[in-house]
Amino acid sequence: MHINNTDRPLVFLGSNIVMEKFSDLCEEFGIEILGIIDKDYWGNTDKICDIPVIGSEDNIEEFKDYNFFCATNWLPMSDPVSQRDREKRFRLIDIIKNNNLNCISLVDPTARVSRSATVGKNVFIDAHVLIESKVQIGDFTSLYGRVQIGHNTIVKNNCVLQRDAGLAAKQTVEDNVFFGCGVRALKTNVIFGENSFIHELVYIKRGTVPNEVVSFYDYNKKRVERPYRSEYCDNQES
Repeated sequence: MHINNTDRPLVFLGSNIVMEKFSDLCEEFGIEILGIIDKDYWGNTDKICDIPVIGSEDNIEEFKDYNFFCATNWLPMSDPVSQRDREKRFRLIDIIKNNNLNCISLVDPTARVSRSATVGKNVFIDAHVLIESKVQIGDFTSLYGRVQIGHNTIVKNNCVLQRDAGLAAKQTVEDNVFFGCGVRALKTNVIFGENSFIHELVYIKRGTVPNEVVSFYDYNKKRVERPYRSEYCDNQES
């Protein structure tokens, strides 16, 4: 695991609207940014958030000796843009795995990560996040501002905890789970099944089954459906 690693320049694979957060952390820790690889912008855009666009994923071999960070975000909504970004993130993660690219994690200096916690690769930990003892954070997971994770909790791969979300102790969060802003998961010893989506501001006192959507909408009725998974994502391995 490499957190805030400065041994070689960093390449962002993909991009998103909060690139400034990433570049600010790099500046603070003295990480040189080589640029952004993103074929959506290569050839038609010089810079994104003042970071130069330097290539396409199609010529990834030219950059294999650098550190990487997958910067494309994902949202669980079903609109075309969200769906496209989600599929793009899965594709970029596949590129990282297939080419054995070295990914670092970016951790804000105000975050508090217990010394007994473990953090995977390509993890983003934002300002004022609290990670208690013996927590495990999987690869490609993003924890935004003021998230709190209780002790002995496992958060697996490619999960998103949006701002002010909080998890109680001894929970297991499977792959590709999205917690909206202000969610409170209050019960210990529960499992949030893969591809679950818990809408913002929900206080939940149970786990979820895979692909479940938990929402205040429609009279706060629990719904089990697949409104936001594409065929490409459905075929990915856990």
